[in-house]
Amino acid sequence: MSSFIPVYNKLYECSDVYSTRPFKAGIEANFEYSSDVLRGDVKPSEPLEARHLRGTHTPSPAIYTGFSLLLHDSIIETFIQHQITGWESYRITLYGKNDEIIPNYSGISITGRCSPVDYHRSGIVYKEYPGGIFPRFKGSYFKDDVWDGTDMFMESSDERGYALTQYVSERVKNIFNNNKIKNLQLNNLTEREIDVKMIAPERLPEHLR
Repeated sequence: MSSFIPVYNKLYECSDVYSTRPFKAGIEANFEYSSDVLRGDVKPSEPLEARHLRGTHTPSPAIYTGFSLLLHDSIIETFIQHQITGWESYRITLYGKNDEIIPNYSGISITGRCSPVDYHRSGIVYKEYPGGIFPRFKGSYFKDDVWDGTDMFMESSDERGYALTQYVSERVKNIFNNNKIKNLQLNNLTEREIDVKMIAPERLPEHLR
């Protein structure tokens, strides 16, 4: 994997918003297959079905599924025009709230890669919750700063397997913002916070194990 120096304040985690209002769909495939499709390890030979799970009748140009993003043709065309890298599309059949077919959407596999997050490089902040005060990692940085320079990317596999976190560049963030996409959360990697308890013990710094 060719390596580019990451500029972390121009890279973002792309995830779901904490709201039940936006149109959200689920891909009708099992966890392992959906993960392989998301990571571009498998290319579906037939269209995958994706169905409305909750939220409004009207989908955004970008739909979060828990695995692959579903993007409208208009966003895909913009990606092509701006030469956005690190992704491939695959065919889907998207069903709406009343089982109607919603045309002009495709699933997105992410083919770009970075090395796994090195939590030894993250800061620690303490947040107070009703149950007490708990530590959180602040800032996500890749081991040895390895990143292939793509606009959409995920962590490479290591001895613990792989992560499903999706990352995007500032160029992708700007496209989403320009298209007024509000149903995705884009957290800058220097500000990203993760509950220490969410991380496998072997990935933790020794003093937090």
